[in-house]
Amino acid sequence: TKKSIFDEYMKQRGRFEDDTIEYYDRMRRVYIIYNIMKKFSYLEDFLLRDDNFLNNNDLDEIVSENTYSTNMGSISKKKILQLIRDGFNHNDSSDVDRFKISVNGKYVEIEFLKGPIKIKFSTEQILDIYFNMAKHRQNNLNLGFDIPQDFDINSDNLYEELSKIKFVHYYFTDKLANSVVRQFNQMADTKGLTNEELEQRSAEFHNLSASISAPVKFNLTDDQKKMIISYIERYKKMYPRLLADDINAVMYYFLSKVIPIPLLKDSQIDFQLYLCERFMEDVNESYDQTFKEVCSVFEGKNPFNPDDSFDQETFELLNNMKNAKKRDFFKDLLDGTMTALIPIVTYIDSVVTHCCNDEMIRIGGIDYKAEKIRNSFAHGRWYITADYSIMMYDARPKNIYDYDLKPIGKIKIKNFELWADSYIVQNMNRLDVVKGKYK
Repeated sequence: TKKSIFDEYMKQRGRFEDDTIEYYDRMRRVYIIYNIMKKFSYLEDFLLRDDNFLNNNDLDEIVSENTYSTNMGSISKKKILQLIRDGFNHNDSSDVDRFKISVNGKYVEIEFLKGPIKIKFSTEQILDIYFNMAKHRQNNLNLGFDIPQDFDINSDNLYEELSKIKFVHYYFTDKLANSVVRQFNQMADTKGLTNEELEQRSAEFHNLSASISAPVKFNLTDDQKKMIISYIERYKKMYPRLLADDINAVMYYFLSKVIPIPLLKDSQIDFQLYLCERFMEDVNESYDQTFKEVCSVFEGKNPFNPDDSFDQETFELLNNMKNAKKRDFFKDLLDGTMTALIPIVTYIDSVVTHCCNDEMIRIGGIDYKAEKIRNSFAHGRWYITADYSIMMYDARPKNIYDYDLKPIGKIKIKNFELWADSYIVQNMNRLDVVKGKYK
């Protein structure tokens, strides 16, 4: 069960006093709010970092759970969004006293020394701000993959076959009209469409995108191809039906995992939230049971207790997903990367972003500039490779440069995790860490 795994981990770490349900629930809430902050950060990054794709007058008033500043009313709503994002991603800055998640995992608090400004938001408020940004956005991240009809997923030479596939990116440098954004939103609603209708919708999407900006096409790299081959081979063994049902859909899923653009991680974050909020709550359930429940929903059944309101809310949440997203959540659980590796990467991210103030960090015998590593995490410019490493990149801020990637390094996740553990232990006093808890 999940509780037995948690118990064993705490015993191995000698953290017997933290081996409680209360601590387990706080841990879940911290992980949930951290992922929500990532989701917020990636969207703000796309809309406002070095571009301007939000109208301040369109945004709802941003009201925090508790504001300790008297001059908040003089700051524009867009500036507050930027301050929240900067506070989350640049804890090393001399302008930021500290980004904090409350001990109970229910609030984030950011204090800026210049201002001074101190703001506190609940999990629900951060989500409201995120949805408000998404609703009023004036641009779209339009991506796709050119998969030719003669692509053979069963080829004996998959490496060469993958050379046929191109990553397609449309760069919209100006604000889009509200009517155009609505068109793209309507096209994204694909629930209930047949495969033929999906193909027609895809053609309409690409035609409208190309009428605004000519597509830019990129080849897959060597490591991207190897990871996709790894995915294909694993799925052939575990669940070959998924490969037979819809080649394009499953290839889109694989390909999106290896493109280091932040908003492509949005679904990945959503799946982490679904898993942590909805399926990690029952500590007596095993991961195998969770997988079987999601599999049943995927197959059109309701496996949950009809008398349990939380269970039925979970069913409605999954059942109302778009078909493609429902399939992708199932694939994530099937693969295991989501449950095993993504949480480790999130932990490493948190240590680099919120604890490390060194100029250089040494991982696996190689020195890296900490700022470059932090930038890669802050802007989602990384992906997991076939040999369980993180391929990390940096790029210039504006969206038009998002695929002008500069390699930082390929770091084994195990080595990176060991570095993070060691860094926390060595800096416990400075970080105010007591018995495994961040104050």
